[in-house]
Amino acid sequence: MFLDFTKGHWLTIYRDRLPSDMPPATMRIMTAKRPKGVILPDDIPNYPGYSVKFILKLLFAWMAMGFRRPTVEGVP
Repeated sequence: MFLDFTKGHWLTIYRDRLPSDMPPATMRIMTAKRPKGVILPDDIPNYPGYSVKFILKLLFAWMAMGFRRPTVEGVP
């Protein structure tokens, strides 16, 4: 399952839907929006919003793509 943002250049993908041999997560973002009572482990950094490191990773990935939006099969 994923979300396709019309104006964005990324897809939101649920990790449990990916193969089990994927590299481990390196950060959690937007943790301020988690439901009340949810306690997050401190095994990786937890950011309440978007971290500068995350934004830079997105920017460099988008630059490598030539500032294009990827086409996703089955999405108009």
